[in-house]
Amino acid sequence: MYSVGIDLGGTSAQVVVINKSEILFQTSIVVRDSSSVQYILDDLSGCIDEFFVGHSEYVSSIGIAFPSIVDAYNNKILSRYVKYPDAMDFDLEKWAKMKFGATLFLENDARAALIGEYHFGRAKGYHNSCMLTLGTGIGSAVMMEGKLLRGSNHLAGNLLGHTIIQYEGGKCNCNGVGCAESEGSGWWLSNKFHEINRGDLCSQGFKALLAPENVRSPVFQNILAQLIKVYKTIMINAVHCYDPELIVLGGGIAEGVSTYIPEFQAAVDQHCWTPPGEIKITKSALESYAGAIGAACLDRTISRITSSNAS
Repeated sequence: MYSVGIDLGGTSAQVVVINKSEILFQTSIVVRDSSSVQYILDDLSGCIDEFFVGHSEYVSSIGIAFPSIVDAYNNKILSRYVKYPDAMDFDLEKWAKMKFGATLFLENDARAALIGEYHFGRAKGYHNSCMLTLGTGIGSAVMMEGKLLRGSNHLAGNLLGHTIIQYEGGKCNCNGVGCAESEGSGWWLSNKFHEINRGDLCSQGFKALLAPENVRSPVFQNILAQLIKVYKTIMINAVHCYDPELIVLGGGIAEGVSTYIPEFQAAVDQHCWTPPGEIKITKSALESYAGAIGAACLDRTISRITSSNAS
């Protein structure tokens, strides 16, 4: 029996196939139309079907990682995402059952990425860890004493990007003011590029700040310094709130900021009430596939948690 994991990103989507201990297949596709979740599911179904040609095993479960607030126990998407706006009303369980005869598991994308790192990546062997996904927004997930933190409204550990770090800061897309996202994130960076009349750099994102022609510019240096400052602040807040052993950095920006890990480590060592070097900061081992790999592990993760709660 195989488990399939799908990570529905805004511009690309990943799919993996695993058995209990081995990643057998992984691929990434461009999202051709994000106006309906049906389109990307059709494209991903083709990838999955292609893998299973000539395989006698069957799909036992399909896990989906989604960029929204998710009730994993009841397979419900609780908030609308700017892309795939019909996902809240789409019957994903019916799709999985009719298309593959499989059981569906649903999870928030940052939590799924942490699950992936826990089973196959950097967080393996750690019972207290935090995942920060640095991309267009700032996602997060927390594991405490071997259990995912969820809370009464499925928000716990998920919204470090919306912790307030500047009371008189910019307006956030959550209607808050001075959130980490509104002070330094992928979409904040795009806004900055437009402010300096360099909207042409939006497609390059964080990489534009490190380009040789920009790296010495005071304007770009100030933008980069602001981003790094925000990420440091989030990590310090994460340590004081959740006391992890490990912070794993994922998401589209993480590859670029990985060179700043020593600076992040120094900030945490200096400002946190923990012994220096006690909290390890590292880049994701699974990179863009962390969410899909974690989604493929949801059958063992959600089932174990549900059984534990029932007992």
